[in-house]
Amino acid sequence: MQPSRQRGAAVIVAMLVVALATIAAAGFMFRSQLEWRKFENAADLDQARWILRAAEQWAATVLMDDARNSSVDHRGEAWAQELPPVESEGYVISGRLEEQDGRFNLNNLVVNGQVDEVQLAVFQRLLKVLRLPAELAWYVADWLDSDQEPVQPGSAESAYYLGLTPPYTAADRPLVSVDELIRVKGVDRDILGQLRPFVAALPQGNRVNVNTASAEVLAALVESLTLDEAQALAAQRDRTWFRDTAEFQRALPHGLSANAGLTTVSSEYFVVRASARHGRISVGSRALLHRLGTQLPTILWRASL
Repeated sequence: MQPSRQRGAAVIVAMLVVALATIAAAGFMFRSQLEWRKFENAADLDQARWILRAAEQWAATVLMDDARNSSVDHRGEAWAQELPPVESEGYVISGRLEEQDGRFNLNNLVVNGQVDEVQLAVFQRLLKVLRLPAELAWYVADWLDSDQEPVQPGSAESAYYLGLTPPYTAADRPLVSVDELIRVKGVDRDILGQLRPFVAALPQGNRVNVNTASAEVLAALVESLTLDEAQALAAQRDRTWFRDTAEFQRALPHGLSANAGLTTVSSEYFVVRASARHGRISVGSRALLHRLGTQLPTILWRASL
């Protein structure tokens, strides 16, 4: 090979070596930056989650202070106001409290493993107000009760669910989340969406707070109370809340009365929803708080949004 050609080949080889080295260096830098970015994201995500925990503690403190100032809960109180977005150390934080005692507690349908007929009637009236199938009350009750005997002919116990694909059994226990209803006979996503604003899954035995209940729930609580009458009652209440259940009874249309064992003017259960955002990181959570007396509320469960 001529010297000029040898030199040309050497130059090409050298250029190739330099190019390969540059590609390798660039790849190393890219991987390093990627790993560093992953580390940063993980650190930001971890910090954001701690911020969500702080938001839950903020909510618990607000509820504790409220209980120490008043035993009556209504929509005009501080806890009912949504927390506007707040920026702190590069994070944008927002949150709100959603009172749950103003909803119908599905777990009240069954007491000690057996269906409570009074609560079943309330749920049936709620379904009627919402224009949903009345038999859903039977299906939910059978999903919760401890036996395998249908509440009514045509209802659904484990024998029905075992015939589905895939098969499963009835829960035979209280609900932890309203979302579990999607597994109950007759409930689809549309029906679940219609029910969600008016029902809750809380420990058994709570009463409905008439100061926070929707017109639909009020109409279900009081037999023969029409939705129009309930809407007028709710509008009146939102201007001047009920100081006790006796005041609520006096506000009802003539001849109507509410079961005293179903109503209250205070609340124990609240869901706190919180979100935190920082750059590309965005996280959210919801947690069920139980407030008993004037003590700091406890967290019963927590879930990501």
